[in-house]
Amino acid sequence: MDKEENLVFRHLLDLAKLSFARDISVFSDFLNNREVAILKRQVADLPLGRFFLYGGLEDAERVMVCFPASYEDREDIKFPIECIEILIKSVKYENNSLTHRDFLGAILGLGIDRKLIGDIFTVSENGSIVKAFVFCQEKIADFIVSELRQIGRCNVSAQRTSVDKVMVCRRIEDKYGTVPSLRLDVIIGEALNLSRTKVKMLIDGDKVAVNSAASSTSHYQVSEGDVISVRGFGKFIFYGSLGKTKKDRLQIHIGKYC
Repeated sequence: MDKEENLVFRHLLDLAKLSFARDISVFSDFLNNREVAILKRQVADLPLGRFFLYGGLEDAERVMVCFPASYEDREDIKFPIECIEILIKSVKYENNSLTHRDFLGAILGLGIDRKLIGDIFTVSENGSIVKAFVFCQEKIADFIVSELRQIGRCNVSAQRTSVDKVMVCRRIEDKYGTVPSLRLDVIIGEALNLSRTKVKMLIDGDKVAVNSAASSTSHYQVSEGDVISVRGFGKFIFYGSLGKTKKDRLQIHIGKYC
């Protein structure tokens, strides 16, 4: 591990040791894909060797880690995560110029640390963003609801909501294609219409995650159910292979998050 990775793991190890010493569940802040990968590589060094990850949705990219008490299983754990719905109220502004970055920037502009914020999902209608869902630590939810009033030049309102409402608004678009193999770089190229060279650059730059953990190897063999995200390009789930074509290529089925 390099110095930065060591600092990340030492912090997580301290949380695990606290959980072990007091036999209580201890939660981290939100982790990014690289931090999750560091934790998974060093799992053998944890006192109990087990932990749970969750970010508000089962396929979230930014997740909290819970080091559980010895007597607790996954179904016993309630992560301190809230979901905030942000609605665009302005009717005079072209909403389609807003981006994911605008929502994140407005929230961080309130003085909130990035590590307290999880995934942000935007919802569009007719090409314009009309709302967003933000996962955050429970302790800052009321602050966001009371203080967030503007994003760019758009007036907004914020309120707590349920995860069920997020699921209703999410769309997964079916896509089919053929590939020579199930290598990670090949599947990403087909799913997102990217060249192998571009995909390799993204993987080498720690911008690709498989099941919420950063992946640094192009030859990883993708499996049914894997959720793959590529920062700046999108996210999809690999449903599996449908068999071979006459040219001995694999037919694949993926679901792309819209």
